[in-house]
Amino acid sequence: MNELVDKLRQGDRRALARAMSSVGATGHTESSLEVCLRESTGQVPWWGITGPPGAGKSTLLDALLVHLREHGRRVGVVAVDPTSAWSDGALLGDRVRMMRHAVDDDVFIRSLATHGHHGGLSDATLHCARLLELAGYDPVLIETVGVGQNEVEIRSVADLCVVVLGPGYGDDIQLIKAGLLEIADIVAVNKCDLPEAQRLVNEVREELVATERSIEIVAIEAKSGNGVPELLQRLFELDRARRTETAEASRNQQRSLGEIRRRAEFSCQQALRHVLAGPEIEQWIAELNRGACSLEKVISRLAALALAELQQEADDE
Repeated sequence: MNELVDKLRQGDRRALARAMSSVGATGHTESSLEVCLRESTGQVPWWGITGPPGAGKSTLLDALLVHLREHGRRVGVVAVDPTSAWSDGALLGDRVRMMRHAVDDDVFIRSLATHGHHGGLSDATLHCARLLELAGYDPVLIETVGVGQNEVEIRSVADLCVVVLGPGYGDDIQLIKAGLLEIADIVAVNKCDLPEAQRLVNEVREELVATERSIEIVAIEAKSGNGVPELLQRLFELDRARRTETAEASRNQQRSLGEIRRRAEFSCQQALRHVLAGPEIEQWIAELNRGACSLEKVISRLAALALAELQQEADDE
């Protein structure tokens, strides 16, 4: 394991790819590597790019890569794609859009499948971002799948969140804004070459004023690159302003809390599925249907068996 960590710190791309491949859909990895990642990371900025489907997240990310490379930055990207129904892997739409960076040794792009995880991320996202940081990439960019009102998991992972919005969503934009603006550090209104874009800028600004939130709005046209340097400059400024000891401790606390919650949810779901497939469930259903026990009693039994299974797994480790 020490040899792997040394290779990662030296920027060995093959070692990095192998280490990422070893991280399963649940985000599990070898405990020694996990400890090293926690101890050795947390100083490099992680920037989240999120927004509804079709807003232009991947196009913006591609443009940001161009300008970050002009600044001499080595950039790591974790792009979360929907899960393929056939292969259970990522559909790789984001990697295709950023193909021109594939030959650049100072850009590393990893696509991850959601594997059914809700919230816009994969459970392996956190480990892959830490691996990129350990390998010397700075910053690490994390792009979510297309999200809606309540899919705001990126907030517990990224240091800064850019919410990308685009015109053309009709009344649905009100619902999207209501949830996503809660997590935004910057709102990037894309496709500003379209006449509807200024109306969207005004709507977002009115929403922010009404809710007394101080969030910057940047109008961009990601495809041509217009406005992207200004957005990047603002990201640099916000990141510098938040690089205090207190702010970093708060972010690490938030990141760890989100990780604990996601892992606990996944483990509980797995344990419940196992119990529901067991022999006890048929008897419980029969008792429930003939009125011999209540639904609450069945759920209590289910929870007790699931917790016992979780405890056994912990003891086995």
